[in-house]
Amino acid sequence: CFSRNPSNGESKFYGEWLVNAQGEDVVAGIRTPQQLTEEASHEWACEQGIPEDLRRSRYPSMEEAMPDVFAELVGWKNKLEYHYRDMQDMEFTIEDGKLYMLQTRKGKRTAPAAVKIAMDMAQEGLIAEEEAIMRVNTNQLDQLLHPMIDPKV
Repeated sequence: CFSRNPSNGESKFYGEWLVNAQGEDVVAGIRTPQQLTEEASHEWACEQGIPEDLRRSRYPSMEEAMPDVFAELVGWKNKLEYHYRDMQDMEFTIEDGKLYMLQTRKGKRTAPAAVKIAMDMAQEGLIAEEEAIMRVNTNQLDQLLHPMIDPKV
């Protein structure tokens, strides 16, 4: 999961989870993962044409299915992002209702996300404006200068 959206930089908890699974199961795409947040779960179900009653029963978010564990994960997300002063890509597991943080690292992001995250973190006081400018590398700037196809098309 990511402490912010790696595609657009929104400051929203972003990611998926699977019950009774390991990392390989998520990456392999064999099973349909569930969203971390209730908001993302609603958006996903709407995009897939899944009715709310089916979403709630078969694909609940972690926020809905395990609210205490989700709250603890949100706490770790906040602590890690504050400590490292950057968007985090975090891995975790849950066993017998207990959350275990496995690892965290600087999250990869798109060029538009890099700009938004840097600007937001400067406005939030996590980093200085000078550092925000340096966070966007030349390759990312180059990507921003080229025409892009609307992903919704």
